[in-house]
Amino acid sequence: MLPVPDLLKARRILCVQPHPDDVEVGAGGTIARLTSSGATVAYVTVTDGGLGSLNPRDPRREVALRRRREQEEAARILGVSELRWLDFPDGGAYSEDEVRGRLLAEIARFQPETVLTVDPWLPYEAHPDHRKTGFAAVGAALLSTFPGAAAARSGAEGPAKEPAPVAQGNPAAQAVTSVALCITASPNTFIDVTTTWERKMEAIRAHASQFPEVSWPFFESYFSAKAAEYGRQVEAERAEAFKVLAPVHLHVNPDAMWI
Repeated sequence: MLPVPDLLKARRILCVQPHPDDVEVGAGGTIARLTSSGATVAYVTVTDGGLGSLNPRDPRREVALRRRREQEEAARILGVSELRWLDFPDGGAYSEDEVRGRLLAEIARFQPETVLTVDPWLPYEAHPDHRKTGFAAVGAALLSTFPGAAAARSGAEGPAKEPAPVAQGNPAAQAVTSVALCITASPNTFIDVTTTWERKMEAIRAHASQFPEVSWPFFESYFSAKAAEYGRQVEAERAEAFKVLAPVHLHVNPDAMWI
């Protein structure tokens, strides 16, 4: 009665991530498949990534600038057309409401069919940036399906405003028809990424500050093992896993957990 949307059929995808690198880790192979098939993919990165260093002598601003450059290179590798930065402080005290308000504006501007983000319901996820980003993105995707969504905008932008104009080249209003959650413990969709696996790995390696040479063998082994595990679901060498839902699944729907 409520079918799961086909992620690979989406032509405009807005990826919302807490930090630079999250989307490459969770969905880099699928993003490469989408862009190779002609889809338009844009990123919104919620935080500045300034906490992304284990060296206490690294200034946050320098860390944030380095991670921005790394994200630009990773996006180039995957064929991502646009990067947007909300620049909330990594690990900061900003609210989910503030992020949701900003994301409603981004959705109104870009007009995606699909919003892809990290799964905020991931068990044991302790990072507040991941929880706030995931819930804000899912909430914004749902609210954006209502004509009066602008009235729900709040947070850093102050009082409600009219939606931003539709992105150039996409004059027809496009409702969000699906949400894809990556880094999930409850997948219902497995995408064969065998042919784009090396591009995914190259994009992840572009984030050298997060995946240095000394620790890369561990990460590479783990990513490969999970991709092989997911691949067995679709008889592929490597796959990525998602929980894909339609907006109707995201409100007063007790069956969404089992979809």
